[in-house]
Amino acid sequence: MLRLFLRLYLILAIGFAGAIWTVNYIFDELLPEANETYNREAMRGPAYSLVELLRPVTGIARDERLAELKTHYGLRLKLVQSSELDLTEREQKLLTDGLLVVRGDFNEFIANIDGGPQLLNIRLPEAPKWLYVWAYTLLGVFLAVVLYFWVRPHWRDLELIRVAAQRFGDNDLSSRIQLSKSSTVRVLAEHFNQMAARIEGLIANQRELTNAVSHELRTPIARLSFELDQLKQQADPSESKALIADMYADLGELEEMVSELLTYASLERGATVISLESIQAHSWLDSVVGSVALEAEAAGVQLLIRSCQVDYVRIEPRFMARALINLLRNAIRYAERRVEVSLTLGEDGYEVLVNDDGPGVPLDGREKIFEPFSRLDSSRDRRTGGFGLGLALVRRVSQSHGGKVEVSDSPWGGASFRMTWAQVD
Repeated sequence: MLRLFLRLYLILAIGFAGAIWTVNYIFDELLPEANETYNREAMRGPAYSLVELLRPVTGIARDERLAELKTHYGLRLKLVQSSELDLTEREQKLLTDGLLVVRGDFNEFIANIDGGPQLLNIRLPEAPKWLYVWAYTLLGVFLAVVLYFWVRPHWRDLELIRVAAQRFGDNDLSSRIQLSKSSTVRVLAEHFNQMAARIEGLIANQRELTNAVSHELRTPIARLSFELDQLKQQADPSESKALIADMYADLGELEEMVSELLTYASLERGATVISLESIQAHSWLDSVVGSVALEAEAAGVQLLIRSCQVDYVRIEPRFMARALINLLRNAIRYAERRVEVSLTLGEDGYEVLVNDDGPGVPLDGREKIFEPFSRLDSSRDRRTGGFGLGLALVRRVSQSHGGKVEVSDSPWGGASFRMTWAQVD
């Protein structure tokens, strides 16, 4: 705090000194006529009364009268001859016109008494130097006091921010800053808290994903290892083909999980820039539904587009298509006979609705299913299994578009997934 205080004090002291010098320079050097006029008018009254008192007398009597007046006026008065002053033409003209001549640093005045060679020299008394020293000393002390009471709360709040940042750097991710509403650095503290919360969330998600990925990879890897051992022991080529097909299926499962994980991670950490495009809604929805039509046919599920009430939709096509495919695959996996999808424009913006006639989602699990690697169905069968990343990716995609996704009951008793995002012009 001392270093900050001294630096600010030095800057302000130099600023004040520079301001005082600048003002004096402007009045003395740049505006001399205005300053001269002001001082002449200020001294005109005392000079007039002195001249009126001295004019009636001459010679030694004038000197005596001036000596008597000195004690009453508090000015340094002196009678001089015009030949002693080396007057300029301008000054002589001023005296002829009955005006005061201003000289020096505007503290010396010359007045004409009776039009003769004798003039009255008037000087203002000089202030003692110690008075200037005390005045500037008091000014410096008052400046230091005011500056101290201004710096102290700023330093206190900055110190709180420094301590919180140090604790956060020492892996205390819950470190936050609480400042009063009157603090001038409160906005900085709020931005720090937002940053800390974001980093804490990212690190927590990273740990969660790391733990979950290591757990999820075990199953297909274990199956591959088992199938390789079985392949070594098989002598019949027909049986080997079946094992090789299973191995390819396990590799496909690994590839799909890695792809889902990379997409989710890129959206989670904000590394992917969402570039919205305005595309034809009907053709986009047809292409997305067509990409999972064979899966629906293989599962014995009728997949239909119920309605598309939008001509053009503004989205990031690749990520939004991935999100809708995940919703459709989830619906196909659990549906009994049919799945319907619709695209409309409602009060909340664009809306995609996917309905199925499956078992639905329990109330206590409707938020949990959107968390990564979370499944309500613990089965590992390829038909009802999955990685627990599909719906988490749907939520991230909807959030990246400024929207949300939620699940409720469909008209047929199954699940109804509703994904909405803002309509951006």
